[in-house]
Amino acid sequence: MCANNLLLDFTSPGAIPPDPVEEFRRIVEEIQTKMQALEVLLENEQVKDTTGWKLLAMFYLATNQANDLAKIERQYNNMTGTSLFAGLDTHWFNTGTVNKPVIFEMPRKITAETLPDNIIIQHSHGSPSGILLDFSNVQEIDNEGLKKLTKLFSSATQEKNKLEFKQIDRFITCLQNKAKTNTGNRLLWDVLFAYERFRNNREAFEENAIKFATLYGISPPSWE
Repeated sequence: MCANNLLLDFTSPGAIPPDPVEEFRRIVEEIQTKMQALEVLLENEQVKDTTGWKLLAMFYLATNQANDLAKIERQYNNMTGTSLFAGLDTHWFNTGTVNKPVIFEMPRKITAETLPDNIIIQHSHGSPSGILLDFSNVQEIDNEGLKKLTKLFSSATQEKNKLEFKQIDRFITCLQNKAKTNTGNRLLWDVLFAYERFRNNREAFEENAIKFATLYGISPPSWE
């Protein structure tokens, strides 16, 4: 072999530097696998300590896995009765890169605990797709749920947050029918008025206002 030639062994470790893109992808896949294992552990063992749950939530936030984020929020809420996101600061994740809505499947009975907290709404503010609330399975709602739903519509109106709904028309129709026959529960009307403000539907708001005034014999809330 010519003395000027250099024999290169491409099979030896470190002979070819790793592709940084492939290395990054491999690391993310390893973390994803470990996070999935963590989720299974937290759920199966019914772990109530927030450390592991919040670590998992931060990972799903950082990787824009909105549906997985919503799922673990429901799991934690069902187990503890409180929101996983209480006290969790997520403002630095609002970069506008999330391209899927956070989906919340409402349970058969809506209570204050089953509706998303303000931290979820704030997170959706930077998302092109926002939040989708699925009312497909809803059959009931208690008074505290009515109060929180009114606040949710009102805050979304003021902050111009992106909220979408599935099968909410059926739910709203049921509220309207119950409100017309139930003179003892003004909370139903509060939800209806807040919902029409959120939709910016002044005509429907005023129709409800006439029905309200006829039923109670008092002046209805104003559009403003």
